[in-house]
Amino acid sequence: MKRALLIAIFLTVSLAATPAQQLQRVALQKKKIELKSPSTWSKSFVRIDPQTKKEIYHDPKPRLEVANARAGKYYMKWIGHDGKEKVTVYQRPDCVDVIVIASAAKSASGYEYEYTVQNLKTSGDYLNGFAVQNFSADVSPKRPSNVNNVFIGDMSAGIFGGGNWIRFAPIPPHPKVQPGQTVKFRLYSQSPPALVECRVNGGDFVMMGVGEELPPELEALILSYDAFPRGHTIGPSDDLRRMSQEGKISYLLKTLPQCQKQGWMTTQVLQTYEQLLKRGDLRSIFTRIANDLRVSSITTEVFAIIEGMKGG
Repeated sequence: MKRALLIAIFLTVSLAATPAQQLQRVALQKKKIELKSPSTWSKSFVRIDPQTKKEIYHDPKPRLEVANARAGKYYMKWIGHDGKEKVTVYQRPDCVDVIVIASAAKSASGYEYEYTVQNLKTSGDYLNGFAVQNFSADVSPKRPSNVNNVFIGDMSAGIFGGGNWIRFAPIPPHPKVQPGQTVKFRLYSQSPPALVECRVNGGDFVMMGVGEELPPELEALILSYDAFPRGHTIGPSDDLRRMSQEGKISYLLKTLPQCQKQGWMTTQVLQTYEQLLKRGDLRSIFTRIANDLRVSSITTEVFAIIEGMKGG
């Protein structure tokens, strides 16, 4: 009996001493893309030598050299048609490391979405822009627009995938968001928050011209929008305004595991929510989310998604 009591006390103390899981939002993900000089390239016909009658071709000898590895900058070099070396600087768009923190505050006029975009100290350069997905027809501010020296515009359909995409880009005299700095963006909608995607890019987006076009082999090295660091955040969705109770439960069962992978909720809380949802008990989750947010068991993103389902 005494031995059993000692074991029980030991287990109690051990469990009490176990540190709570600390939430850590996941940085936006990057694709591993290696850039290197082309191994083959084409030569262009220039003329026929009048004496030898041989065809003369221009050999551009294109090559890529690292200018600044941390900043993702490269020298693109080739021999121009005038026989002189041409050099321009290219910067890859994934030169930044970013974490996005989002919240949604409801008022009588709808939801205010706030995105805190952290350009981490490990980034190689400044943050150029932030794009966020939404599935709503009434998102504001109107676009294109300039709000406090931040350009806000719609992305062309299909660049990043489904839904609508809005891009925020600080412009002068707004200071550049350098590594270790943070910037906030806001949008507004009548629709509640859902899990959506977001993208960022960093550094100089435009290359300086040198009087002639890049050889196609160098142009092919320029990374597309698909190379932009990507991740998840929250954004307005019209579908959630019309969703039934059963639909909301199904949506959360599908979405919450993705939220946990983003570092937005502890494993224990995810398991608890899943058990309640499988019993159809959404109300019990409603009653506990404020405290779960207070004790850092969930983040503002999870709180906003679930809070937005109340009253529907």
